[in-house]
Amino acid sequence: MSDRKRILIVDDEKKVAFFLQEGLTGLGERYEVISTDSAESALQELDTRSFDLVVADFRLPGLNGLQLMEHLQKRSPGTRTILITAYGSDEVEAAAYKLHARRYLPKPFRIEDFVRTVRETLAEEPVSG
Repeated sequence: MSDRKRILIVDDEKKVAFFLQEGLTGLGERYEVISTDSAESALQELDTRSFDLVVADFRLPGLNGLQLMEHLQKRSPGTRTILITAYGSDEVEAAAYKLHARRYLPKPFRIEDFVRTVRETLAEEPVSG
């Protein structure tokens, strides 16, 4: 079994998804990073393979990031999650942590902070489900 970490980025803004994905390429070959533009397509990806981390934007077409996290809890409770948003509030942050998000990152953030957050999140002990 490979010790390669799989990361799924879910953001409907293609430029943001590309920027985040490119930022993570510096982590090296131990990481496989893909992106998708909706929660529904993220769930399709999760039907075909497992991910160690899902980074989801809050505002998405169709299901939002919190709803995606609810589905993840049922389908893949060991998958770590980070919620990112430009439309954050204390309520959204509290809901994210209630759904076992490992981190909550309000936009805008520096790519260096994002990469560090991803590395720290992947280094944490998995949640047993």
